[in-house]
Amino acid sequence: MHLRTGLIVLVILLGAVLVQTTLFGQLRIVSPDLVLLVAILITLTRIRPEATLAIAFGAGLVVDLLGSSVLGLRAVVFTTVAYLAVRTREQAEIGRLATALWAGLLSLGGVVMLLVLATLFGQSSLLGPDLVRSLVVVPVANLILAALFAPSFVRLIDHDTTASRFT
Repeated sequence: MHLRTGLIVLVILLGAVLVQTTLFGQLRIVSPDLVLLVAILITLTRIRPEATLAIAFGAGLVVDLLGSSVLGLRAVVFTTVAYLAVRTREQAEIGRLATALWAGLLSLGGVVMLLVLATLFGQSSLLGPDLVRSLVVVPVANLILAALFAPSFVRLIDHDTTASRFT
């Protein structure tokens, strides 16, 4: 990964963490998981899969450090979701709708894994009051954001203004 690409990824991740922990931490109605979405969308770029998994793990650790969950919980979930995204990214490169559905399904998988692991570690209850919001709102919000921003995201990171994927 080139220095410029690394800096762009770092700025995007820090912005996602900042918005996730401040703005969306206060809003209870609509709260996409921006950091998870960035970890998913990075797999669509030309960044090597190993670096993608390292980025997802690091992003999860940062979110864990800023939150009150068990250290490493989101890091494991984000890394697992990024691995699944790397293994299935060919299905997302068909078009914008396929990318959005793919990101939404991966987000749903990440939310389910996070809920199960959080329950196992005593952080929350699997049948808590935010179950519907977590299982429905987060994946749908990530699906909509992926449909809107995935092409621009990939073009920005890959430095390729002529890329015609996802259109």
